[in-house]
Order: sequence, then structure tokens, then C-alpha cells
Amino acid sequence: MSFDELNDKYLLIGRNRRVSESDITPKGRKVIGKKGLGKLSIFGICDEVKIRTIKNGILNEFIMNLDAIKKSEDSSYYPDIVQLDMPTIESSGTSIELRRVRRKSPFDCNSIAQSLSKKFLIFDSLKTILLRNEEETIEVSNELKFEGFREQFSWEFPLDELETDYAEASKVKGKIITLETPVKDTEMKGVYLVSRGKLVNKAEFYGLRDTDQFHTYITGYLQVDFIDEMEEDVISTDRQSLNWENDRMKELREYLQAVIKKIASEWKKKRSTLKKESIKHVKGIDIEGWQRSLPTYERSLSERIINPVLENSTIDVDDSSEIIGNVIDKFENQTFKEYACKIADLDKPEEIPMLLKIMEEWKAVESRQYCDLAVARIEVIQRFEEYIKSDTREVPTLHNFLKQFSWLLDPRILEFKDEVHYSSLLKETYPEEDLETKDRRIDFLCSNALGGILYVIEIKRSKYKVDTKALEQALEYGVFLNDRYATESGFSKVVAFVVGGEKSTDAIFKHKEKIYRESGTIFVKTYAELLEQSKQYHKEFIDLYKIDKNYKR
Repeated sequence: MSFDELNDKYLLIGRNRRVSESDITPKGRKVIGKKGLGKLSIFGICDEVKIRTIKNGILNEFIMNLDAIKKSEDSSYYPDIVQLDMPTIESSGTSIELRRVRRKSPFDCNSIAQSLSKKFLIFDSLKTILLRNEEETIEVSNELKFEGFREQFSWEFPLDELETDYAEASKVKGKIITLETPVKDTEMKGVYLVSRGKLVNKAEFYGLRDTDQFHTYITGYLQVDFIDEMEEDVISTDRQSLNWENDRMKELREYLQAVIKKIASEWKKKRSTLKKESIKHVKGIDIEGWQRSLPTYERSLSERIINPVLENSTIDVDDSSEIIGNVIDKFENQTFKEYACKIADLDKPEEIPMLLKIMEEWKAVESRQYCDLAVARIEVIQRFEEYIKSDTREVPTLHNFLKQFSWLLDPRILEFKDEVHYSSLLKETYPEEDLETKDRRIDFLCSNALGGILYVIEIKRSKYKVDTKALEQALEYGVFLNDRYATESGFSKVVAFVVGGEKSTDAIFKHKEKIYRESGTIFVKTYAELLEQSKQYHKEFIDLYKIDKNYKR
């Protein structure tokens, strides 16, 4: 600068260069400054500044002192001139030397370079080198802010694939990236804005809730130079934020929200695809192949369940493979699909992976409990078989045994609650003395175990052949109880079991037994049938729920 330029331009506070002269620097870069205050910012860290400038072989040098500036009167201050219009053979240029620096801690060139790279976007046209005691040299670049970041995906602006009505969309330039791991630098988490190469809004998400996992992986900048051309100054003094109450800035914020949402959606799909490929390569699970084999509706459900697992970056390939493998294994089970539908409808899809994991862990616990129960029941069946083979007395052994282990009659019956009142009523109405000795009942067991159903169990002697007379007798018991006591007692149906040694081969008996069985009112069982039914049912029970082939009770 010449002496006149120093006086009329550099030392003039509040001069707006954009208005007073060209808005473009000699090298073609748009002027950054606007208010003419930047030159005073250096006094934030020092008390004295020496400016040495050369233009066309003429040297000018002067010193500005903060204390002298504060003591100056009439708002006028005159720097101390060291050299005035002195001829020199040195090249043109300007140096600014900070003196009496108040900072006591050492300078870290790396931190300073990183900070400059975050605040400015001019280092492709303005070569900037930091030197410390001529020992350390660092060149500042626009990309230095991303040093150490493991970039995974990137989006260049203008973003053509974003459908938007925002009038300035084509003028927005820049780069947004997502990382392989979360952004650790809090200053870089989100998207920041620059205008004319200088920060005007710190990194943020512009009104979007910062709760999405995606928000921990995104960083980058967008150039919005057009805001410097607005009549209203919307940039805060500290250049950390814009005036979002301005109508045009509200439109910009809506555009930025749309950008972040668009990138978030694409990011999830890209991460999902990468993890799918890894799972297929490492674990041999072809998720897409399996999904293609499903009907359309089930394919949609599978995506809603599996995608949150694939998109969740905190779940590695091994855990994802295990969770998804379990989903695939159980997807043919209708009950599992019903649970899956409910889980898929959660308001927070990010919770789906944990619920699937918990559900699987609970199934393991539940399976072991079922296995324990099944093994215990097999032992009961073996004991029951011994009783039959050894011609055990029906009273009280078989009576008490069937009373205690009622599931031998029907696996759906878990327990009996004796209804002594109804037993007494039946005995009073149908006294055993009226029956021949061979037809006499062992006992009545009445139960309300399954809500709304009253069970009547008639245990015949082990050699008794169940015939038509026994069927009609059981029917009379049911009709009598249902007609006289159903309404006042709360049960809606009476089911009778007649248990004997064998069944009659009479055609009328067979016909009636079928009708009663299909109506669900009377069931005839032989001891041999009970034994075989329980063996078969619980064999499948153990095969289905056994969680370890080496399981030991």
C-alpha cells in the first residue's frame, strides 16, 4: 500500500470497500470484509502492531499502540511513523507484526491451521503458510479441516437430485460428507455456512432435532455467497449465525432442512447396502435374495424390520448377521410375524434392533423353561405307563394322579380346580347305588380351569369298555349342569371326558362318539390313548423347544 492508501483506506475505520471501490480483488477474489473493523481484531491478543508495506519500490512503516488509541482525543489517532516513503529495492507486499502479545501459552501451529481452515474457504486462491521459529512450517488448505476424517460418502453442490422450489438452490455450492465413524470434533458436527469464503454460520442442523443417529456422522460446508448481496445485513457481528427471522433466511433454512433430510435418507440406504454386502461376504447370508422370494407384503415387512438393523452403525456385521439370521429363521412363523408387525410400527425405528435382540434373548430363556417343563412331563408319562402296566388300583392312585396331572387328558388343560359342589350335585342326582358294580364310577372331577368351561371327568375302571350307555350318561351330566347352573355360576359350556380301558366296537357307539367329539361336548379316552397322545405331543414339544442338543436337565 502507498502512504495515501494507508491513510484513506487501511486506517479509515468503518470504510465499506465494496461500496467505495471494486468488489473484486486484483486476483479475482470477492472482497471478504464489509464493515472495516477487521483490522482492529488483532488488538484482541496484543497491545502493539507494526505495519510494514511496500508498493512500487516505496516503503512505509508505522506502529499502532492500543493504549495510545484509547487515550486519543476527538476520535482521532495518529500512528507513530517509522519510515515514510523510503525508496527500496524490496518486492511489493505487506507484513503485520504483532508486539506485546498478551498470550502466555505456546502457539500450536496445527491448531491454528485447523482453525483457519474451518473459518475460511479462500486457501485455494490465497496461499497461506504458518511458520514457527523457522522450525515448523504448515500450509493451510481448505481441506485441512477434514484431516483425520475417514470419509465414507460425499455430496457435491448444487445438489441436482434434490427436488426443491428454493430460488437460490443453484447458487448453493459446497461439499457435505459422512464419515465411517462419528464426528468427534464438535465444531464440525453438522453443516456450516460460508459467504465469500468466510464463516457466517457455525455447523448445525437448522432446526431439525439433533436426535437422529445420522447427525453424528455428517459434516461439511455450503457456500451461500448471495446473502452478502442482500440489502439487509443478516450476518451476526461474531459471524457465528445468521438472522433466521429474516424471511429470505427462513427460506434458506427450509432448504437446508430438506438437504439434510435428503442426505440422511440416502446415507441410510448406502450404509444398508454396504452392510448387506459385508454380511453376504462374511456370513453367507443373502438378504436381498431371501427378500426377493417373499410375497410383496411380507417383503415390505421384512424391510421395515431389517433395515433399522442394517442402518444402525453401532451394530457391527457379526451382531447384525445374528439378529437378521434369527429374523429370517423365524419369519415363516405366523406368531413371529405378528410381533414383527407391531415392532415395525414403532414411532422410533432406531429401537427395533434392540427389541429384536431382547425378543431373541427372551426366547432363549423361555425355550429353556419349556424344555425343563417338557422333560418333567416325560417323567410323569413314564410313571403313568408304569401304573397301567402294573395294574395299579384305580382308587385312589389313578384318580389322584389324573387329578394332579390333568394335562394327560388334554395338553391344553394346565390345572384342575375341584368343584366339590358340582360333584356332590351329580352324586345326589345320579347315585352310584343305582348302577351295577361294573359300571360304577371311580369319581367325578369338575374343573373351571379354562375360563368359561366346566370339565366333568369320569374315570372308569381299567378294564371297563366305554359304550353307548356311558356316552348317554355323560351327556345327561352335561345337560343337567348346563341347564340348571350355567347362568348363575358363570360357565358357558360343559365338556365331559370319559376314561376307560377300551372303546365299544358297536356301530351306534362309534357314530355317537364321533358326533359328540366333533361338537366338543364329550371325549372318550382309553388309558392307552392318553399315554400315546402325551408321549407324542411332548416328544414334539422337546424337539421344538430344545435349545441345546447336549442339554442336560
